Amino acid sequence: MDVRDPKALVEAYLQALEDRDYDAARGCLADRGFSYVSPIASYSRADDLLDHAMIGGSIVHQRQPIKCFVDGPDVCHILRYWIQLSDKQQVDIAHWARVEHGRIVGITAIFDARAYWSLFEG
Repeated sequence: MDVRDPKALVEAYLQALEDRDYDAARGCLADRGFSYVSPIASYSRADDLLDHAMIGGSIVHQRQPIKCFVDGPDVCHILRYWIQLSDKQQVDIAHWARVEHGRIVGITAIFDARAYWSLFEG
């Protein structure tokens, strides 16, 4: 992987998550100044995100890249995930990563989280 190439770095991170290789995924993330924001969680430490990924990764059955857009250090993937909550369903996600100095410093994930939140109703 060429760490000077933001797209290659982000794709290596996504592949490491899919492979459940959390050490490789951690190597793609910044040690300081990291942020992650999604409809279900926010983290300011890469280790906290990966702790969440280790637990939540079990619901992901498949990931399909749909499209990738790159603008300098910004890499945005449109991804389709098949997840298993109470039943199997498809979730489309916009995954925007920002890269600085060969590491991912920020991730914003945008998706419809209604299925997730329905697990915690009443």
